[in-house]
Amino acid sequence: MDDFNRWIHQGGLIEMNYQGRKFSWYNGQHGLSRAWAQLDRVLLDAKLLIAFPNARCSYLSRSTSDHSPMFIEFLKDPFTYGPSPFRFQQMWIEHLDFMSFVQMVWSEPMVATGLMKLASKPKKFKVALREWNKRVFGQTNTQIAILEEKVEGLEHSLHSNWNNEVERELVRYSTELSTWRQREDMRLAQMAKIKWRMEGDRNSKFFNVWLSIKRHRKIHKLRTTDGLEFNSPEEIHLGAIEYFLEFLQRSNQPRDLPDLTNLISPVIEE
Repeated sequence: MDDFNRWIHQGGLIEMNYQGRKFSWYNGQHGLSRAWAQLDRVLLDAKLLIAFPNARCSYLSRSTSDHSPMFIEFLKDPFTYGPSPFRFQQMWIEHLDFMSFVQMVWSEPMVATGLMKLASKPKKFKVALREWNKRVFGQTNTQIAILEEKVEGLEHSLHSNWNNEVERELVRYSTELSTWRQREDMRLAQMAKIKWRMEGDRNSKFFNVWLSIKRHRKIHKLRTTDGLEFNSPEEIHLGAIEYFLEFLQRSNQPRDLPDLTNLISPVIEE
């Protein structure tokens, strides 16, 4: 058992998401001797989970065996629709030019006053941050792959012929590669909402596994108290909008407000 658990841990395997029946085995007894257990399981590695984040297993009805047959489905992600939400990236703060960029964008003049100006500034800042992120960071995985290729080429060159200039280039690119790997780890950790770190490549692999687990927890179906059913992401999305539109209109009816003037001290002078 210890060897098997160690094998699971070293391989970075996690259990597949299950639907329907909870247990896969039944002992065929009756009364107090009756017993169920989940003896049959499916284990996946990080690469397969990233390729099929919605892979799932269902236990089918038993027939001749005391074990339930397992039906495994590899499904595409049904939630990839609509614009992606804006997320502030923690790795931006580590960049040397970040604060000066923030000050420059925030200090740009705007044709607005008061609260309208305050509301417009974050919207403008969000658009500027998106563009800055594309320009400075781009795709972190692409940058890492480019730097890894450069480091490998320089190391190969040093193996055949030592050169001080090549050595300096290798140190520079190796340092830059380490920085980009830290940024990618920070990005994945933020997405996975995990604060601890592991060593080397296991860090990114660990975060990717956790992200795959989070994708399993999305709501695939929804049934309201009055019996309405929503069976797709689009239906759930539209159903939520309709519900809150009705709720807010119902709760915003005109009503008499209490007089609170006696609770506020008149400390502001003319």
